[in-house]
Amino acid sequence: MILITGKEGIVHRTGKEIQNVFQNLFKQRGKWRREVRENLAQYYTADAPRATNERPIVVAMIDGKLKHGGLADRLRGIISAYYVSRMYNRDFRIFFVHPFPLIDYLVPNLHDWRISEADLCFNNNDAEAMFCGSNATHVERWFQEQWFKKRIKGMKRQLHIYTNAWLTRSGNTFQQCFNELFRPSEALETALDKAMQPLAGKEYFAVTLRFQQLLGDFKEDNYDVLPEAERKLLMDRCVEQIAHIHTKMKVKKRILVTSDSSTFIDYAASQLDYVYVVPGKLTHIDWATDIPFEMNLKSFVDLLMISRAQKAFLLQTGKMYNSGFPRRAAQIGNVPFQHIRF
Repeated sequence: MILITGKEGIVHRTGKEIQNVFQNLFKQRGKWRREVRENLAQYYTADAPRATNERPIVVAMIDGKLKHGGLADRLRGIISAYYVSRMYNRDFRIFFVHPFPLIDYLVPNLHDWRISEADLCFNNNDAEAMFCGSNATHVERWFQEQWFKKRIKGMKRQLHIYTNAWLTRSGNTFQQCFNELFRPSEALETALDKAMQPLAGKEYFAVTLRFQQLLGDFKEDNYDVLPEAERKLLMDRCVEQIAHIHTKMKVKKRILVTSDSSTFIDYAASQLDYVYVVPGKLTHIDWATDIPFEMNLKSFVDLLMISRAQKAFLLQTGKMYNSGFPRRAAQIGNVPFQHIRF
């Protein structure tokens, strides 16, 4: 069924696309400069210590000074910054310390991206910040690329980038960049091995559903919470879609279900005997602090397990969120991805 009207309809989405294109053309550059001027420039002064690096360094910054988005947004921004830095032969580092150190879960692989806070320069003669947001249009990548190229080509000794840009959308570029930058930490590798054991090396599909606060068990900003009576109806519709995916399989496989809702994960596993879930709860890293190590660990386990699936799906209906999490996970493994609206 093709939706014509409503928030998910063609008319609404087309109108939003046109609006966002005009924002790119006339507003976004100014908005992105204001983010730096109003929120980040205060950290850069003329009396701060000078930079000690000889080669220009691009640093992907995730330090809590701005909202950074969820894990998928952060990874796509990091990889976009790395992709353009590599294009212009700039040294590249990652300063991911908020609300947890990335290196607890992902460690350097072929490229050593580590940088200490002591090696960051905040003298405005040698360093500056750059912000690049996203507004989900088909022309967004072109505008983002131009902004990145302009800033990196004319950069000072350090350029600190705050971004969730997505410049590696086609082919296996995202996968290549991810594998150059990252491999699982020992703790993550151990958790992955444990999570994979029940699948006994067999192929599986992965299905992701992002409810935000609809089911009342996940904290994220001020999104809607459904009345109790509507929650089970929504969960039943989602379970039906998972069952439909399983029915269409030529060779029946297990289905890994990942979600921000532990309520739904438990419900789906109780309804469908071929559903597999990784135990544990999640939180949104932009809306929580002091997150337990195991809770973050589950996010990374889910991400990499989706990347190892035969195919990944995102299911979305009503007020559910169009999540980038399974998209980025599918790109990490270069596996087929399908977004199903129902």
